[in-house]
Amino acid sequence: MLVYTFRDRRVSPAPTRHFRFAAIGVFALALSAAAAAQQPAQLVITNVRVFTGERSIERATITVADGKILRIAADSPANTGVAIDGAGKTALPGLIDAHLHILAGTAGATEDEVLTYIKDKLQDRMRSFLQNGVTTVKSTGDPTDLILKIRRDLREGRLDGPRLLVVGPVFTAPGGHPFQFCQGNAWCRSQLTIEVDSEQDARRQVRRLAEAGVDAIKIVYQGTIEFRGAVLPKLRPDVMKAIIAEGRALGLPVTVHVGDESSALEVLAAGASGLEHVPVPLGSDAVAQALKTPERFLVPTLAILAANNPANLEVRSQAVAALYKAGVRIVVGTDTNRAMPPGQSTVREVELLVKAGLSPEAALKAATSVAARHLGLEKEIGTLGAGMMADILLVRGNPLENIADLRQVDAVVQGGKVVFRPSR
Repeated sequence: MLVYTFRDRRVSPAPTRHFRFAAIGVFALALSAAAAAQQPAQLVITNVRVFTGERSIERATITVADGKILRIAADSPANTGVAIDGAGKTALPGLIDAHLHILAGTAGATEDEVLTYIKDKLQDRMRSFLQNGVTTVKSTGDPTDLILKIRRDLREGRLDGPRLLVVGPVFTAPGGHPFQFCQGNAWCRSQLTIEVDSEQDARRQVRRLAEAGVDAIKIVYQGTIEFRGAVLPKLRPDVMKAIIAEGRALGLPVTVHVGDESSALEVLAAGASGLEHVPVPLGSDAVAQALKTPERFLVPTLAILAANNPANLEVRSQAVAALYKAGVRIVVGTDTNRAMPPGQSTVREVELLVKAGLSPEAALKAATSVAARHLGLEKEIGTLGAGMMADILLVRGNPLENIADLRQVDAVVQGGKVVFRPSR
């Protein structure tokens, strides 16, 4: 049984080394390597259409060994090992959702309620990502200790689920968004947000998160949200700039939640790696130009609008289409929380991008190769090719022609292992 407590500390076992019988050990390793070379591939998907995340191959065989893709070729290897017939199907990289919330979603949740959720519901929800072909996610606002333990449990196999990247709590102004979702709950507010009002404190808090081991930093830079008749405060520009500068100095990407064009331009000028949500209205092409050079990314999160605010969906979809046509790199992110279906919302986001005007190929790139670049993982995931991690989604049909075929999951492979096949 998994046990989560608020204070969790990693304890690394002391390393042990055995120098005695070194020659025997080297000889044994050589024999083991030779034997492994003679073993059949762990997995082969034959006669399949392949979308690599960058281009299409009409018919090929994907060979997987030791958790990675060994090759993609027209012929089949002599020793096939476990084989899946890919006739009439399409293989593509495992999907990536670059903006969601693993633990957020219940307004005003207490620590006990969150711990109960982890114990009773987290595993099923994490498996749901895999069942929908989502093999990597980034959670963008959670209690630091709890989310780091979940990430560690996923890495070490105590939880089944996607690869997880985390930011910990989000930076905001004192009393700024999203504190209102905590509905007066002090624990919630202290764990989901870091409220800062000075450059010194901002830099100190970024260093604290970096030392804890987060993968990125997230800022809320919006002051136009009304709550109980008042406009929520916004981070001071100098504090926002200090957070971005400190994050960049520590090698952490910094993305920013914005709601309007001027705020977007401010954070991009300060060096933000990308924008969370779509700033509207867009009065010029300035945001597009700022996102294009140097390379930055936009994570639109249309799925949450479709679920909670459909009246606002159309205007933001139009903005996404305009930014894409201007050359902005679009990344799939849903803002999925505990009230939305995990994995299904990711597929829905891809469909909404197509509906907004992206081609199916462009929308699939937004969920694979472009998303991997956004996360800094493009050398490991996001494309199918020799040496890449074998995260593979196999679907019936061809989502490059009909994006709805993305829902026809036939198999999901994660790290070279088949982790889901629907019952027949």
